Amino acid sequence: MLDSKVKFFKALGDETRLTILSYLLEHSYCACDFSSLTRKDQTTVSKHLKVLVEAGILKYEKQGRNIIYSIKNEEIGALLLSLGIKDVKPCCDGQQVSGVCPMCKTEHRTNTVNETVDNRVEK
Repeated sequence: MLDSKVKFFKALGDETRLTILSYLLEHSYCACDFSSLTRKDQTTVSKHLKVLVEAGILKYEKQGRNIIYSIKNEEIGALLLSLGIKDVKPCCDGQQVSGVCPMCKTEHRTNTVNETVDNRVEK
């Protein structure tokens, strides 16, 4: 029991993971979106997502070739909100990003990060 609590709080001890969680408190995202949102390479993002899943904070589901991540349940979401994680401001919030996601082929050149992700999730 103590081990799972240690994992949970260790998972919250990283700026990139807090950034990921701040977006996921709004809605679900494809794993491929987090490289643009965090300005980290896909391998690094995948490691962070794995830590959050293993800590029991996130869940995921496969939709075709995409993996969609979300907060595991409402109780965890409420706890994260009470900790102020939604207020974590990512370094690239609203900035222009460039490139095409290798997984979903979403074009990221002309939209802000928020517009790109909103469009991607609506599809």
